[in-house]
Amino acid sequence: MKPAVRHQNGFSMLAMMLFIVIGVFLLTVVVRVVPVYIEDFTLSSIIGSLEDSRPYRDAETVGDVRELLRKRIQMENIDGVDVDEIDMERDGERLRLQFSYEVRSPFMGNIDTVIQFDHQHELRMP
Repeated sequence: MKPAVRHQNGFSMLAMMLFIVIGVFLLTVVVRVVPVYIEDFTLSSIIGSLEDSRPYRDAETVGDVRELLRKRIQMENIDGVDVDEIDMERDGERLRLQFSYEVRSPFMGNIDTVIQFDHQHELRMP
C-alpha cells in the first residue's frame, strides 16, 4: 500500500524573499519620508504657537516677527525653509504668512523624493 501524498504547506523560498524585499522597501519609505513630515508639522506648530508667545506680543514690526520666527526655526533645527522666503503681509491688525517649499532627499541610488509644502497662516498683530 502506497502512503498518501501530502502537499507541502508554508512559504516557498521565493515568496519569503519577495516578502522581505517588500518589507525593506516599505521600511525605507517610512525612514525617508516620515522625518520630512515631522519637520513640517513642527514648523506649523511654531507658527501656530507664535501668536500666544510674549516675544510676539512685544513685536512691533514685521521685521521683529521675522527675527522671532528665525530664532525659533533655528532652535528647532529646521533646514527645509528659509525665513527670508516667507511672505509676510500686514493688513491692519492681521499678519498673513504665506510660503511654499520643497524638500528633496535621496531615496535609493539615483532616485530622490521630492515633497512640496504650501502654507498660509493668518495671525493677529499685537
